[in-house]
Amino acid sequence: MIDIHTYKKRHFDRYDMYAAIIILLGTLLRFIFIGLDWPAPYNDEGTLGLMARHIAYQGAHPLLYYGQNYLGSLEAYLGAGFFSLFGPSTFSLRLGLLPLFALFLLWMYLLTRLLYSKSLALIVLIVLALGSPDVLLRQLMAAGGTPEYFTFTSFLLLLTAWLALTSLPPEQARERKSGIGAGGGHLPLSRLLLYGLWGGIAGLDIWSHLLCLPFVIAAAALLVLFCRAELRLAALSLLLLCLLLGMSPLIIYNVTTPITPKELSLFTGAFGGGYREPSYPPPPGSSSLHTTSNVAPASIAPNPLLQIEGTLVVGIPTETNGSALCSINSNDIWPLSGSSSAYTRFCSVVHGGWGLGLSVLLVVAVLTAWKGFWRRWHRDSKDRALLSYDERREAARQAGRLMIAIGAAVSLLAFLLYPEASAVTPTTSARYLVGLLIATPVLLAPLWEKRSSLKLQLSWRALLRTLARYALLFLICLTCLLGTINIFTVQIASSQAAFQEQQELIARLLQMHATRVYTTYDDCDRLAFLSNEKIVCAALDNGLNPGLDRYYPYRAMVASTPNPPYVFPDYAVQTVVFEQKAAEQHIPYRRIVVNIYAIYLPARPLTR
Repeated sequence: MIDIHTYKKRHFDRYDMYAAIIILLGTLLRFIFIGLDWPAPYNDEGTLGLMARHIAYQGAHPLLYYGQNYLGSLEAYLGAGFFSLFGPSTFSLRLGLLPLFALFLLWMYLLTRLLYSKSLALIVLIVLALGSPDVLLRQLMAAGGTPEYFTFTSFLLLLTAWLALTSLPPEQARERKSGIGAGGGHLPLSRLLLYGLWGGIAGLDIWSHLLCLPFVIAAAALLVLFCRAELRLAALSLLLLCLLLGMSPLIIYNVTTPITPKELSLFTGAFGGGYREPSYPPPPGSSSLHTTSNVAPASIAPNPLLQIEGTLVVGIPTETNGSALCSINSNDIWPLSGSSSAYTRFCSVVHGGWGLGLSVLLVVAVLTAWKGFWRRWHRDSKDRALLSYDERREAARQAGRLMIAIGAAVSLLAFLLYPEASAVTPTTSARYLVGLLIATPVLLAPLWEKRSSLKLQLSWRALLRTLARYALLFLICLTCLLGTINIFTVQIASSQAAFQEQQELIARLLQMHATRVYTTYDDCDRLAFLSNEKIVCAALDNGLNPGLDRYYPYRAMVASTPNPPYVFPDYAVQTVVFEQKAAEQHIPYRRIVVNIYAIYLPARPLTR
C-alpha cells in the first residue's frame, strides 16, 4: 500500500542549509541592485507605480494592469504596501518583487529535490540566483506579470508533482471510498484542501500572466493522470471553485469592460504579437533592455528559416543568460545582415550555439522523461496489481519531469511559430520565453544526473562524455556569474545616469511649471510616476497622433491645458515631425534641451 505520508517529514540537512544560504544571497543580491538603482527606469514600470500610488493614496482597486485586459495587478498591491511604509519610489515599488523571487527559488529547490536530487537542486539554485542583465531585469522590473508568473507556476508544478507522487492507486481509492480495509473512509480533509489550493494557485497564475497556460495545462494533465481516483465530486468541485476565484479579477474585468480593438490586440500580444506603440531608435550605446522595438505589420508572412534563426540566435539566449557570453549592441543584434560587423557575426554564432544547445537539452529531457514514464505507465495499464509502490512513484516522478519539459517546449514552440515575435522583434519579444527558466531542472538534468555512471572501469570515451557534460554545466554557471558581474561593472553606472537624467528633466519641467505635457509612450508614465504625478502626460505616436495612454484620464487633463509643452528624446522621430509641422503651420516655438531630451514650447497648439 502507498503511504501518502512518505513525504510528510524530512530532516533539515546540509543540502537544505546550503539552499537557504543561496536563496538568502540571491535575494540580497537583488536588494543591492535595486538599492543601486538598477535596472534603469522604464515606462511600463511607471504604469505599475501609478497603479500602486492610486491604490495606496486614492483607494483604487485595479483588477488588471492599466490599459490591458490581461496581466494581474498583484505587484501594484505589493508596491502600495511598501509605499505605506517607506513612501512612493521606484525602490519601494521594487521591494515587493523580492519576496516573490525568494519564493520562486524556494519552490524551484523543492521541485527539483522532489523530481531529481538535492545536489541538482543546489545547482539549479545557483543558476537561478545569478543571471545576465536581460534575465535579472525581468525579475526586478515591476512591469506586471513576470515575477508572479515565476512564483505561482513553480509552486503549481511543485504541488502537482507532490499530489501525483502521493496519490492512491484506483484500487486503494475505491477501498477508501467504500470504507474497506485499514485506509477506509473518504478523502482526508487535508488532501481535499490541497486540491482546492491547486485550483486557487492555477487561477492566480492565469490572472497574473497568460504565458502560464502551457504549464497549467501540463500540470492539469498530470493531475488527471495520477489523481483521477481522488478527483471525485467534492475534490473536483472545490478545485474548480478555487480556480474561478483565482481567475475572478480577469473574468470580472473582461465581462464588465467593453473590449476595444486596441485592448484586443494587447490581449493577443500576450503570445508575442499585437499592438506595439511606435517609438524611436535608441541612442548610441543604449542597452537593448530599455528600448521598445516597435511596429510590426499587422500580418507577417511566415519565414521558417528566419523564425528559427531569431529564436535560436536572439530569443533563447536573451532569456536564458546566453547573451552574457558575448555582448552585442542593441542596434546590431537583430536583424543580421551582410553589413553586420565581424564581431556581431561571431557573437551571433556564439548565441546561436547556446540556443541550439539548450534546444537539444530540452528535446533530450522530453524524450528521456517520456521513455521513463511510458515504460512504467504502459505496464500499469496492463496489470496494475503488478505495479509496486516504488514503480508507481517512479512513474509519477518521470511524468512530473515530462510536465515541466512539455510546458517549456510548448512555450518555445509558440514563440517559434509566431513570426512577429521570432522573426521580426525577437529582442523585445524574448520576454515571452521567460518560462524557460522554470525548466532549468530538466535542462540541466542531462548534464548532471548521469554522474553516477562515472566509475574507474569506464572507457575513455565514456569518461570524455562525462567530462564534456561537466564542462557544459560549468559553462552555464560561469555564464550566469559573468552576467551578474557585468551588471556591477557596466550596467549600474548607465542605469544611475538614466535615473539622474529623468530627475533633471522633471526638475526642469517643474521649474517651468510645465505640469501637463505631450510626450512619447516610452516616457509618459515614467515621468508621471517619478514626479509623484506632479507631471501628467499624454502619449503621442511617431506622427504626433494620440498614442497608447495606459491611464486614460491623463489625456483629458492634458487636452484641457491651453498650450501644453511637447517633450521628446532629442533623437526621437517625434522631434523631426514636430519641427516640420511647426514650420508648415508657421508656429514659432522655443526649444530647450535637457540632457537627451528636447522640450518644445510652441506659441500655439499644433494642428494634427
